[in-house]
Amino acid sequence: MREAGDFVLEIGSQGDRYAVTVSSPAGEDTVEVGLDTYALSARLDELQSAVLASSVTSRAAALGLEVPVRQVGSQLFDAVFGGRVRDLFLSSRQRAADHGEELRVVLRIRAPELAVLPWELLYDEGLGGYLCLRESLVRYVDMPEPVTPLHADPPLRILGMTSLPGSAAALDAEAERAALTVALRPLVEQGLVELDWVAGQTAEDLSRRLLKGCHILHFIGHGSYDTARQEGMISLADQDGREHPLHASALSALLSVARPKPQLVVLNSCQTGMGNADDLFSSTAAVLVRNVPAIIAMQFAVTDKAATRFAASLYQALAHNRTVDEAVRIGRVALRVGKDDSLEWATPVLYLRGGNARLFDLTLPDEPRPPAAEEREERGERDEPAGPHSTDSQHPAITARVLPARQWVHSVAFHPGGRLLATGSRKRVRVWDVRTGNRIWEQPIGGWLSTVLATAFSPDGRCLATGGADSTARLWAADGGEQLLCVRHEHVVFGVAFSPDGLRLATASADRTVRLWDCVSGEPLLRIAHDQVVSDVAFCPDGLRLATASADRSVRMWSVGGDALLRLRHDHPVRTVAFSPDGHLLATAGDDGCVRLWDTLSGHQVFLVRHGGAVKDVAFSPDGRRIATAGADRTVVLWDAGDGSRVMRIQHHHVVFCVAFSPDSRWLASGSEDKTVKLTSLPPSFAPRAAAAW
Repeated sequence: MREAGDFVLEIGSQGDRYAVTVSSPAGEDTVEVGLDTYALSARLDELQSAVLASSVTSRAAALGLEVPVRQVGSQLFDAVFGGRVRDLFLSSRQRAADHGEELRVVLRIRAPELAVLPWELLYDEGLGGYLCLRESLVRYVDMPEPVTPLHADPPLRILGMTSLPGSAAALDAEAERAALTVALRPLVEQGLVELDWVAGQTAEDLSRRLLKGCHILHFIGHGSYDTARQEGMISLADQDGREHPLHASALSALLSVARPKPQLVVLNSCQTGMGNADDLFSSTAAVLVRNVPAIIAMQFAVTDKAATRFAASLYQALAHNRTVDEAVRIGRVALRVGKDDSLEWATPVLYLRGGNARLFDLTLPDEPRPPAAEEREERGERDEPAGPHSTDSQHPAITARVLPARQWVHSVAFHPGGRLLATGSRKRVRVWDVRTGNRIWEQPIGGWLSTVLATAFSPDGRCLATGGADSTARLWAADGGEQLLCVRHEHVVFGVAFSPDGLRLATASADRTVRLWDCVSGEPLLRIAHDQVVSDVAFCPDGLRLATASADRSVRMWSVGGDALLRLRHDHPVRTVAFSPDGHLLATAGDDGCVRLWDTLSGHQVFLVRHGGAVKDVAFSPDGRRIATAGADRTVVLWDAGDGSRVMRIQHHHVVFCVAFSPDSRWLASGSEDKTVKLTSLPPSFAPRAAAAW
């Protein structure tokens, strides 16, 4: 049944031609058209190559790559939208505009050989170019069951899964997973989205997690088409880590165990939109849409960066109660805007089982009014920090000052002078006076995706370095916030570190590299490659070595010339590294919740302690006597660096992302998902010098 704003094209075989039946706001009609499906199908490989190449080429070259894409798009448009159909489309578009509605193009493909064609490329210069960038475009599949919106209070529950079995070709799934997590953090902060990941790569791992239910399943991995069974499939792993193909019909059955059952499945896998010319229900997407209201699949290969940008925009739109077809169009526009000569916006394909594209009926929370303290702050007034907070039963006298960041705090760094503290949050970097709790300055960084994930002051205190989700590292004047330098990676920057002399900056990125830059000119000095995401980097105090932490389950030590010196193996991805002040020890930690201390010369493990949850950050005290760890279990733990005994435990209300000691070892700063920075006063016995006056 046609919805009020739908321009429906039903295309089926009519002898050696095709019958196009139009049902639209402006009327109905039926025409016969000719279409050389064999010739068009023969160009699919050429189109895929052009789409992928456009993501990395210059504008001039990309315009050349677009020629075959426009040719195919124009052939499809001219064949189907000729004569009276085009007139109906123009009238329908105008009628929708007059009523303040959005026109949606709905394709009901009845001939299997037509289903494999890239209809998302429909192009007409006179109508504004590519149709799907202006109107939503849906591939509609008739099913007897109606689709009703799933009523749900926010957050929108997204379940992600990555699967890269050992025998499959390499993908940078860890980088995409990390980037997607970062991209969705603003929505998570607002309580609009909840993102969880399947712990494992097997069908059994997915089945166990689906029992808890989800609203959306997002799969990152390999897809393919089984020509023998004539059915699409995705690649999972077996118990031994080898490739285990899961055909679409089996995946569809598996999804039925979820409560609530997903309303949308996003398959970021090549060929999941690919079928054969003899069966309408042969692609992975077409099989799944029998049991899931909406499927988004990829008809071409897609780059990691494009997949992440598309998903972030898609989920942002869904979280704000947009229909799924409009959310897909918004995702396409985001790809076009991100690199306006890229053609990757044509890769996603939306299959919809019913006419209703509103999959979720989300009751959005009212926009919170700023608290009185925030209103005073906007007028230039300042509050003093909060009073004492108990931290651990063993040390009831310990007090903490709280800085109200009002956003998740992803990174903290003390100034060498001890008076200033830098924090990184969504869209901005801030510098605070730790004595008064007042903000000294703040600077915005990029759009809503641009979270500041790393901060570090230069040894002389003149500069502040930041790294973030906008794929940049920046240098700022510490005294006023003037931007001094900006260098760029190909992906999210997770770590920044100055050399002891302050002349070089090391950066760690999801693009699987660590790079060294000249702090004055910004010239690249060194590029070191890892096998997976690089999540942190640290300079040894001797200035001659670097340590890097990676999702490839290793910590590596390098000379500043790029020579590999040591490789320290973990059982899980490593998130953070820190050298002791004398450079003799290295602390490492990550997803397994274990904190390891290593001898930096021999690579011998000195001790291992367990934090109690995944460890997000680790720091040595300046005197080298303590180690602090920040964890997903909502705590900060202080350890004795000599024997590994636990000294203190500090409680937050949510995940703790970052920790830093003051230069005199008297204060510990910790930043959390609870939107605060806690400044905890450490007992006098912790420090070798007298307490600071502030």
